[in-house]
Amino acid sequence: MRLRTTVTEPAMGNAFDAVLEPAWRRQRRLFLQLATMAQTAWLLPFRAAARAVATTGDTSTMITATGQDGRHDFDFLHGRWHIRNERLTQRLAGSGDWEIFHATQLCQPLLGGMGNVDDFVSDWTRPGSDERFIGMTLRLFSPDSKQWSIYWAGNHDGVLDAPMTGAFDTTPQGTRVGTFFGSDEHEGRPVRVRFRWSQASANTAHWQQAFSIDEGATWETNWHMWFRRTDDDGRLLHEDGVIELRQYAMQPARRDELIELFEREFIEPQEAVGMHVIGQFRDLDAQDRFVWLRGFADMPVRAEALEGFYSGPTWKRHREAANATIVDSDDVLLLRPARRDSGFAPNPSPRPALGDARTDDGLIEAGICLLDAPADAGFLARFEEQLAPRLRSAGAELIGVYVTEESANTYPRLPVREGEQALVWFARFADADAHHRYEAALLVDGEWRSGVAQSLLHGLKQPPQRLRLTPTQRSELRA
Repeated sequence: MRLRTTVTEPAMGNAFDAVLEPAWRRQRRLFLQLATMAQTAWLLPFRAAARAVATTGDTSTMITATGQDGRHDFDFLHGRWHIRNERLTQRLAGSGDWEIFHATQLCQPLLGGMGNVDDFVSDWTRPGSDERFIGMTLRLFSPDSKQWSIYWAGNHDGVLDAPMTGAFDTTPQGTRVGTFFGSDEHEGRPVRVRFRWSQASANTAHWQQAFSIDEGATWETNWHMWFRRTDDDGRLLHEDGVIELRQYAMQPARRDELIELFEREFIEPQEAVGMHVIGQFRDLDAQDRFVWLRGFADMPVRAEALEGFYSGPTWKRHREAANATIVDSDDVLLLRPARRDSGFAPNPSPRPALGDARTDDGLIEAGICLLDAPADAGFLARFEEQLAPRLRSAGAELIGVYVTEESANTYPRLPVREGEQALVWFARFADADAHHRYEAALLVDGEWRSGVAQSLLHGLKQPPQRLRLTPTQRSELRA
C-alpha cells in the first residue's frame, strides 16, 4: 500500500460502480491466480525475508500473547468494504495537506483461513493516466512464527512488494491491534514502514501507515484507510451498540445554516470513519435547538471514530463555520439499547441524497426520563409494564428504548452528561396532528397519570421531558 508517487489532487469518481470494467475483471483474475501461487517456491525468498525482519527489532509488539494462535486474526476483513482513504500529499516533509479518495474492496479467505486476498479498486488516478488505481493484498499466516506476512502489488507496476510482518496483540483496554513492520525507500532514502490495524468490529476497521527515518524513534502517519462493510448493493452496514443523543443550543436564527453545512459536509465523512449518523432534527418547541443522533458499534470504536473525524481533514476544513453557529454542544446523553431488541431497526430505505426534494410531515418524539438510579434497578421494568403500554394506546409507535451507557467517556474532548441516569424512548408519528391527538389522549388517561405519579415515587426524578422533533431533509430516521 506504499504508493511512491507524490500527487496533489485525486481524480474523484464513483466508488460504488456496480459493474467492473473489463480490465478490472482481468485484474481480479490475476489476483486470484497470484493467490494460488502463494504455495509455490517463488514466494520462499519473501518468507525468508519476513522471518529476517521479525528478528531485527520491534519484536515486543509483534508477538501474540502466549497460547494464541493468531491464524484467524484477519477473519474480520473477509467480505465487501467501502474505504475512505486519507493520504498525505507529501511524506516526510512536514505537510498537513491530506487528499481524500475512495475505494471498494472484496476480501476472500484462502488456505482454510490461514491466508486471504483482496482487491482494492479506487477512484484515484495516477498523474498522466486515466486508469483507476487497483491494488491487491495477499496475507499469509505462519503457524511456526505465529506471524502474518502482508504482500502488496498494484497495477502501476505489477511488482509484489517485500512483505510487512507482524501480529495482533490485545491492548490493556481489551481490543485487538495488529502491528506490522517492514523496510522500503521513499524518494531515494531508506525508511522503516509500520502498518497498524485497529477498530475491528463486525462492520468497521481502520488501517494506517507510518514512515520512520530514524529506525523507529519517531513516526509520521501518512495514510489512513477507514473501512465500512457494505451489502451487495453498496450500502453501509451498521451496528449501534452505543448511541449519542445530542442537543445543541444554537445562535439565534442560525440552526438552518448548521443543518445545511452538516448535511452537505459531515454525514458521509463521519460514517466513513466508523459512525452511524442516525438522524438530524429541528426541535418544534425550541427554534434555536438542533438535535441529532449518532451510533457506534461499541465504546472503543467510538473513541477511534471520533478521533478520526475530529482530527481529520473534513472537520479541520469546516469546524470554524460549524462552531460559529453553536452556543453550546455539551448536552449529550450517552445511551445503549435497554434490551437486545429495543434499539432502532435497520432502515430499509437509503438516506435521502443531497438535494433530494422530498418532504416529510412526520414527527419523532424523544421522551427523556431522568432517574435516581440506573434504569436496570427497577425503572425499566416499570416503564415496560406501566408506561409503554399507555404510550402505545395513545397512538405512539415506539421505535427505540435506551438507557444510560455506564462506561466512562472514551473521548473526553467531547463532553457528555456523566453522572446522570436516564431512560429515553423514541416514538414515531405520521404528522404533528397525530402527535396532538396522542398528547390529548395521554392528558385524559388516568392510568398514564397514575403510572407517572408512581414512577416519581420509585426512581423518576421529574415528569418525562418530551421533545417534538421533525426530521431534516437528509435524516435517515424519519416517519
